Amino acid sequence: MIQKLQILIDRMSKELPGILAAAVVTVEDGMSIAAVRRREDIETDAASAYLASIVRSNAKAISLLADDEEVDDILVTTTQYHFIIRHMPDQPFFIFVMTTKDEWLGKARMLIKKYEVQFAQFAEFYKNNFA
Repeated sequence: MIQKLQILIDRMSKELPGILAAAVVTVEDGMSIAAVRRREDIETDAASAYLASIVRSNAKAISLLADDEEVDDILVTTTQYHFIIRHMPDQPFFIFVMTTKDEWLGKARMLIKKYEVQFAQFAEFYKNNFA
């Protein structure tokens, strides 16, 4: 099943030329289950651990500010990159994508949504075997 996730993340990353890194990451411990990177200097495993803390903190903050709302995604932009984090509340993991700033942000978000349904099929397997 983990191999299937790796195949999915590889396929997703090939659909958008501006993707520099992508990963499926557990919310609880920040472990990358499947990842891809296009540059050697990108540390997806370390970034995943830090991003998991952002996902958890964001969920707490939103519950305090707007209790009845759910976060669609978390977007961080820098001068050169977009970092998109997509976490469905009922899933034990989130999807992280790093793109160049030149990549169309809307297309990247649509691509993540397209694949998240397929990634969600892994949730039950994860809960039964790893949680």
